[in-house]
Amino acid sequence: MRIFKDRNGQDWQIVLNVNQMKRVRAALGIDLVNVITLDKDGVVKVDMIDRIANDPCLLVDILWVLVEEQAKAISVTDEQFGAALAGDSIENATRAFLDELVDFFPGAKRLFLKKAIELSRKYTGDWTRVLEKALDDPELEKRIEESMRSSASSPASSD
Repeated sequence: MRIFKDRNGQDWQIVLNVNQMKRVRAALGIDLVNVITLDKDGVVKVDMIDRIANDPCLLVDILWVLVEEQAKAISVTDEQFGAALAGDSIENATRAFLDELVDFFPGAKRLFLKKAIELSRKYTGDWTRVLEKALDDPELEKRIEESMRSSASSPASSD
């Protein structure tokens, strides 16, 4: 079981078991049991994990199925649940969901999925550091200022 907080400070428990996997499949047509697949050449694919991790709308739909009973118990609607997820709460919910997904699987599948998610997090962290460095570059600010001045002085900007 994993827990994450929404923007309102509400705790939500994510529990993945066979019953929950069936509920997600029935409600959304998403087969979480087969998030790791092999292509025709025998190459392991984790496309569904990428899709879930990078599509907050899809993630929230999955999470809703998983927490619907909790939400109904405290009179939270699907729309209210989705509205309470943005920014850091989406990141925390994604982490909680993926960690719970890893723990669902046995043996080798768990090890593979854990490694795939760790690598994804590592590269996301590396990308964030590169982006932060670029944003801190004084030359970036100069280029933006120059671009804004040239846009402001162009004939098209006076229309």
